[in-house]
Amino acid sequence: MPLHFNTVTPLLKTILEDLMQADEFKDFRLVGGTALSLYYGHRMSVDIDLFSDAEYGSLDFKAIDDYLRAHYFYVDSMDIAPIGMGKSYYVGRSADESVKLDLYYTDPFIDQVQEFSGLRLASKAEITAMKLDVIQRTGRKKDFWDIDRLKDDFTITEMFALHAKRYPYTHERELLKEKFTDFNQADEDFEPMCLRGRHWELIKVDMIDFKNTL
Repeated sequence: MPLHFNTVTPLLKTILEDLMQADEFKDFRLVGGTALSLYYGHRMSVDIDLFSDAEYGSLDFKAIDDYLRAHYFYVDSMDIAPIGMGKSYYVGRSADESVKLDLYYTDPFIDQVQEFSGLRLASKAEITAMKLDVIQRTGRKKDFWDIDRLKDDFTITEMFALHAKRYPYTHERELLKEKFTDFNQADEDFEPMCLRGRHWELIKVDMIDFKNTL
């Protein structure tokens, strides 16, 4: 299955390919909306989220920082506190030509990594569980956009089961059902650049219909 690189900028693609080849990032895989955009080609995505389920404290963030500063003209970290669950950067050619990069520990992955010409992506099932976790806390417009695409591959029952499997201690079925059609915060959010002609009001209707199949 070819990836849809038309959903990201050439700079993002180059940085992602570089990081995936570097030993410092061998324990990370791409998650989130950018991974889904590469899978489906449904919307543009502008950042890189790399997660690792390595044992907490085992990742060498100094080596990662050294790598980034040695390989990119522009590196800006928003984090000045000691490393907690991870770290965020902007990396690229300049402040105006940069990509947001998030590097974080995560709960153990429940599915195998998917590899495409050296790129490591979390599976669609994995990202479905992660997206529902965001929805349970109150999703943004782009999260509902992604769920709208994922529902072509997963029933809502399957989605809920994946969330329960990945987050057994925080999965709350009734809360998740409620949040699945809670658009209050998302209504105020910016609209993703959609590549398949979808509109927010239609997606909301589809989310309501989709929840009713549960």
